[in-house]
Amino acid sequence: MAWRPDDPVTLPNGRLVCNLHRLVVCDYCTVDYSFTDEFTDAESSDYSDNTDDEADGFNEDGAPLNALAPSPERKVGTGRIFPTKFNPPNKSDMPNSLFRLGISERASPPVHRFIRRGQKNQFLVYTDGACLDNGGTNPRAGCCFVYRNTTRNPQICGYASFPLEKQGPTGMAQQQTSNRAELRAVIAAMRFRYWLGEGCTCLVIATDSEYVVEGMTKWAKRWVQNNWTTNMGTPVKNKDLWTCLLGGWNEADRHAKEAADMDASETFKDIFGVLV
Repeated sequence: MAWRPDDPVTLPNGRLVCNLHRLVVCDYCTVDYSFTDEFTDAESSDYSDNTDDEADGFNEDGAPLNALAPSPERKVGTGRIFPTKFNPPNKSDMPNSLFRLGISERASPPVHRFIRRGQKNQFLVYTDGACLDNGGTNPRAGCCFVYRNTTRNPQICGYASFPLEKQGPTGMAQQQTSNRAELRAVIAAMRFRYWLGEGCTCLVIATDSEYVVEGMTKWAKRWVQNNWTTNMGTPVKNKDLWTCLLGGWNEADRHAKEAADMDASETFKDIFGVLV
């Protein structure tokens, strides 16, 4: 499944806006660049030159820590852009053979990513979700995505895993299910980095979830046309995550199951990766 990120424009004041409409938060382009306000404020503050590594969120080796931070008010997509199903050149091609670990020189500093052979603008991220006691009385769901190899540096482990939040992006309490965990993992992967800044113009999601693949590449178009109802006239399940996703195997499965046994956050949060 492939998704092409927006190519934002930088205004004279340093703020990012969408290319087509010049909006910081744009429902049509399914983007939200309001997070850049935090960096702009930090640069102009009296604490921008703080040399205390621990206070700045760095470990003793100088590597920045990943953060699971509460999101600003989240606007969801309108469904004007849909991902397409990825078709490998040969039926025998596997993700790990077509997308080898490589270095993207476009990022500063350069980063390791799963990059397609012969097409350096295509990156791959593995995603998965799991739910313990799925459909039972005490379901606990977890999500994970793998974006690079694991390293000896504990702050650059190559993946991010987290328990599924009890609330969705709209702030409403939602059930813990495997389908929601699968969807949430893809959303987190798409928002984890500013992929275009790393030279990625096409982000390929590797998932074993038919629910996610068929939903994003086929069913969602009909759902939007039918005002988010199925052909039977019933409301589409997990609409909050589907609209959020439109706005934006083995290793991933193992980490997702481990995260499912952790204490879940009450509120919907984004995971940000810095120099990872």
